[in-house]
Amino acid sequence: MTPIRLSDFATGTVYDVVAADTTLPLTLASAQALPDSGREGGSFRLEFLGPSEPVLPQAMYRFGSGDVGHEIFIVPTARDTRGIRYEAIFY
Repeated sequence: MTPIRLSDFATGTVYDVVAADTTLPLTLASAQALPDSGREGGSFRLEFLGPSEPVLPQAMYRFGSGDVGHEIFIVPTARDTRGIRYEAIFY
């Protein structure tokens, strides 16, 4: 299995995230490289922005966009006027 890499993601991409019996749109708000941890595929951080409701609990979710899909563990980190922010760290 090929490891997930920072280059697999583009800021502004909207992902369909499957959660229980619903699918929510989460937009990749930012992507940043992190100091190398030795992880195959490199170390990086992703921040997604989703709708205000429902709030997804921290867990592994299927992120799909077009023909591309990834299983990503996200954690809700903040709520602002635009919605809920989620973070994923690959380290």
